[in-house]
Amino acid sequence: MKNNLLEHIILYVIVACVALIIATLARLSATAMGFDSFTAFMVFIVVIAIQVVIYLSIHVFLQGLMLPWIGKGLSKIPYLKKRIEKRQANALESDENANILEKLSLEEIRDKQQQNIMKEQEEKLNIALNYTRESFALYIFDEHLEILIRNVQIYINKLDAKELKPIKTKELSAIDLRHFGWNIWNFFKPRNQMDMAYFLKIVFPETFREVEAESIKRHLKDDELKGVIKIQESII
Repeated sequence: MKNNLLEHIILYVIVACVALIIATLARLSATAMGFDSFTAFMVFIVVIAIQVVIYLSIHVFLQGLMLPWIGKGLSKIPYLKKRIEKRQANALESDENANILEKLSLEEIRDKQQQNIMKEQEEKLNIALNYTRESFALYIFDEHLEILIRNVQIYINKLDAKELKPIKTKELSAIDLRHFGWNIWNFFKPRNQMDMAYFLKIVFPETFREVEAESIKRHLKDDELKGVIKIQESII
């Protein structure tokens, strides 16, 4: 790129010098013929203008008409033909490599975004499970706490509700369980609250034996400040 620019500059300097020399000779000739200084200067300007027009005309003619014709003729020479084909192949390979790099770059971006999503989901899952342990540690048997953790994982990962297993709690009321359900639902919304209502009814059957899922859904956030487990806008 820099070499091509330097070559163009050198070419233009040479052309400009030749044009100035010719114009200067024309001016000297006009002065020698007896013309006044102004006329000689005008001759100088006109000669330069004519040279510029001629140069541009030749440049356009060579670039638009002669060069393609000359190029076709030269491309038939075996040695030059091989060089041209090699250059074209290199250019094509460069384009293909650029496309491959672009595709790899896009794949890397997608993979990174996917990894970030998975990392965020894993962090939210750990927060929810820790909240569950802290909320029920004093009010549930150890073996049932592990079952509850598994149940929460099933809900969060939207697995089959048939895999949910019932557990028993100590000293926790229906209000506490509904508040717990709302806090988990709120942390992972948007989710249908009916999913949480069914979750509570299946996991805590003794508490919600005679309560319909629709009723559980309507009262998830009732009496926010009552109970052991209270409504939290964020469990973090």
